[in-house]
Amino acid sequence: MKKKYIIEGLDCANCGAKIEEAISKMDGVNSASVSFLTEKVKLDLADDIDLEAFLKEANEIADRIEPGSVIKEK
Repeated sequence: MKKKYIIEGLDCANCGAKIEEAISKMDGVNSASVSFLTEKVKLDLADDIDLEAFLKEANEIADRIEPGSVIKEK
């Protein structure tokens, strides 16, 4: 399934690339793309993924890489 989220609090493109790489390695993620310029996260996720659990883990990853960043629904 394809999903789009916004990411707030992202201060540099390098951190966006690190978040993209880490999210891409999560279980149930087929592909991930983080855009620093548009502040968007585009994902291709497994159909059976638990979206609530995914978003919680993705936010923990994002905050660890770029403190204060938040991934959320549009």
